[in-house]
Amino acid sequence: MSDEKAVQGAGSGPASAASGSARGPAGGAAQADRVLETADRMLRRIVRLMDLGDQVGEAKSGLSARRVPLHPVLGYSEVVAFLVRNHAAVPQAAGGAVLRRRRGREYLVQTFFLDAEGTPLRGTGTADAPVWVCRAQRLDEELAAAFGGTDLIVFEGGA
Repeated sequence: MSDEKAVQGAGSGPASAASGSARGPAGGAAQADRVLETADRMLRRIVRLMDLGDQVGEAKSGLSARRVPLHPVLGYSEVVAFLVRNHAAVPQAAGGAVLRRRRGREYLVQTFFLDAEGTPLRGTGTADAPVWVCRAQRLDEELAAAFGGTDLIVFEGGA
């Protein structure tokens, strides 16, 4: 994804994925809503599994159940590097997205690929696309600025 472009929504609503395409602002908003809903469902499932894992881990004499890596500071460049590094494995990807969710004192951050319709490629019947999930104590200035007032960043563009 050499021509990636972060597209953010207004701080008061969902992220907008509208571009100069024929979809127009209304189609872009619908696409962003669809991406956000699907990604949010995926992230809620991950959080639930992590919580269940925490409970099982505590029951197993303190074995660490948190398998999601913790980054003291997660940077914008790390997110973009994941998308660039893994793009060749997902030729059908038309873009990527990053979703964050506050979880206590940490962020749970999920980075994934999107098809041309803006739907996450994970679990869509096609070969599973790579997804990167990590925890971060804080986000670097560039990543925090890219999120702005939203919890979703959409990268549009192809290789």
